[in-house]
Parts: sequence; C-alpha cells; structure tokens
Amino acid sequence: MLNVTDQLLRSLVLLASSATVLTAPCINHTAVADQAAAANTFRAAVGKLDITPTGPAFLAGYSNNRRSFEAHDRLTARCLVVDRGKVRVAFVSCDLIGLPRFEIQRIRSLVKSVAPENVVIGGTHTHSGPDTLGMWGAVITSSGVDQNWLEGVRAGIAALVDRTADQLKPASIRYANTTDVPKISKNIRIPRILDTELSVMQIVSADGAVPIATLVNYACHPEILNNRQITADFPHWLYETVELGGGGECIYFNGAQGGMITADYDESTAPKGENWKAAETIGNSLGTRVLEILKGSPTIPNPVLYFSKKVFTVPLENQRYLTLIKMKVFSGQPGPDGTLETEVCRIGIGQGEFITIPGEALPNVGFYLKRQMRGHPRFLLGLTNDFLGYILTPEDFGLNLYGYESGQSVGSSIEPLMISNQKALISASAQDDAEGVRH
Repeated sequence: MLNVTDQLLRSLVLLASSATVLTAPCINHTAVADQAAAANTFRAAVGKLDITPTGPAFLAGYSNNRRSFEAHDRLTARCLVVDRGKVRVAFVSCDLIGLPRFEIQRIRSLVKSVAPENVVIGGTHTHSGPDTLGMWGAVITSSGVDQNWLEGVRAGIAALVDRTADQLKPASIRYANTTDVPKISKNIRIPRILDTELSVMQIVSADGAVPIATLVNYACHPEILNNRQITADFPHWLYETVELGGGGECIYFNGAQGGMITADYDESTAPKGENWKAAETIGNSLGTRVLEILKGSPTIPNPVLYFSKKVFTVPLENQRYLTLIKMKVFSGQPGPDGTLETEVCRIGIGQGEFITIPGEALPNVGFYLKRQMRGHPRFLLGLTNDFLGYILTPEDFGLNLYGYESGQSVGSSIEPLMISNQKALISASAQDDAEGVRH
C-alpha cells in the first residue's frame, strides 16, 4: 500500500505526462525586419487612360457651339501613385480644360486603393477638349457637358487609380529645375511678369537605372489651336518627346498661367487656330529641355513622403455664374450661405514641394506662393482639385487690364482665402520639420 507521499509523487508524474507543453513563440526576426523595411519603402507606379470622346463634343474654350468633328490626337488621363509607410498619394492629370471639385469628389468616392482626400486631380487646360463645366454648349443658356461621356470618365479615372496602385514597386526619384527655357510662353497682359520656371520630378526604378515617369510643371495656356478638332494641344508633343527620349510616361501639370500666360509663337505663319506646327514645336522644345536638365541629376533613394490638406469655403460673388447655376447650365451648387467648398493641398516628396491651386492663378500670385514655399524644386499644380476660374489679388480684381479675368472668377475673395490656407499648410510643415516628424 502506497503512503501519502508516494501517492502524491505518482499523481504529479501522471499530470506532467498529460499536460500540454507551452513554449515561447518562434519569431522570425528577419521576416519582421523585412516587413518593417517594406512598410517604410518609397514605391511608385504609373498608368494612362484614353478619355477621348467617341463622337462629337462641345469643345471648351473660346466660344459657344464649337462642336468637334474628329480627334487629331488622343486625350488622356495620366496617373502617378506614390506611397511610403502610411502615406499614399495619387496624382492624376487630364487633358481637359479642368474639373470642378464636385466632379472630383465623385471620382474620389469610386477609388478604393487611395484615401479619397489624397487623390489629386488636375487639368492641363487644353482649349480643344470637351466641355466639363457647361458654359460652352450650343448657346450660353444650354450646357455643353455630355453627361454620359463624363460618367465614363469618372469611372475610368477611378479604375485607373486603383489599377495603378496595384502595380506599386520600390522606386527612387530625380529632380531637375531651371528658368532657362527656350521660347515657350509669354504674358500678353504685362510682358515683364513671366514665370519661366520649369520643375521636373522623374520616378525611376529603385536602382536608378530605368525611368518610370516624368512629371513636368510649367505655366502656359494650351490654346494654340482653335478649330473643331479634339487635341491636347502642345502637351501632346511634350508627352511624345519625353517618352521617346526615354523618360517613361510623361505627366504634365500646368502652373500659375492666368492673366494671361499663353504660348509664344509667330501667329502669322498659319491661319488663327490652325498652327499645328507651332504647337508641335513648342511641345517638342519643352520636352527636349526637360530631358536636358534631367541629365546628370542625382538619384534620391527612398525619399520621405508627406501630405496635408485644407478645405475651406469661398463666397460665390460672380452674378453671371449664379445665373448659369439657376439655369442648370452649371451643375454645381453653392451652400445655403452662398459659398463654395474648395481645397488646397501640400505634398512633399524628398526635398521637392508641391502645392495645388484650385483655378488659374495670375503669375504674381504664383511668385508670392513660391516665396513662401520651403522645398526645392517647387511645383505649383494649377487647375488642380477644382476649377474656380481666375485667381487674382484683390488689388488686381476689377482693373480694366484684368476685366476678362475678373469676369471669369468666383470673386475677389478667393485669392486671400487660398493664400491664407496654403500658408497654414506651409507653417504646419515647418513645425514638422523642426520636430523631425515624417510619415
């Protein structure tokens, strides 16, 4: 017979033999480190979509009832998606006169791969693409927007963003910048006020060997052509030159081209609106200069990426616009207090700095913004995330010199409101820099 001590020892042995053995989990420290590195790696991808109407369209710019009969070249939406860590931004540039914010919001609502507020959409401002606002229909009292075409464009751009985001790969960047450009633009209001700054960001493979995309920022109205053919105007040849020159997919964002920065060419060499050679020459010249200044530019591996945004309201003071809204020519609606909601964004990629402008800022407004900016190079993305017409200082608004621009603006309040919100973004980023904060 077992004594109490023997029984206790036997029970402990049986319990030990039947118990589940718990061990510390085996951690693959290499895999964890790889995941952490991937999450903090700069990645990029580029994509393109044909947005050319399949039939006749009322063309935006110049006058009413200018209906297209064919396309000389294809209109495109070009998308660049970049991300690092928790920040992902999609840049989309469309060969369109511009898109109002309510249309951009509709596109954003369809995007699944990028946070809606981080989708940045601009128009190159070609005057030979479809009406996207409504004011260039058969007559001033009827909208020129083809809603079926526009619905397809909205869905197509959203799908383009998602498709591009699915292709993200590790990448590096290069920057180039110059004010020494060939004969491209001129100011027909005040010739001496002219911003010739050309800023370029090139996305390359992680090892720096293969160009993926080249983003070009330069201020100039694409309005050389004025006929009944659809065309991207000089940006079409800019794209061709950069892409054939090995720059990857070319993306163009206009700058502060209001009041009135237009193409500089000899108008006597062809009938008005028919100077295809001038459009080709200017696009080729700009593209050639882009490729020249990129030569020898250092590769920047794994650049930091940050994004900030301000949404604000601006009074709709333009009585003509209010009338067009009441007549259903314009689709947008002001709020109950008579204001429109708009926005500005600030994006940093490495040392480069990007700021969006919700319309056509005059060059002196652009110069002032660039003096406030802290990065280099500086990119002013005009007609981006909204299409509020011309943006003039209160001092310039209403002057005879700027009578046309004042009549094509939401009002005198847009410039100071835009500037104050952009300066707030810049100030906030300065605090981030001081604290070493980066996403």
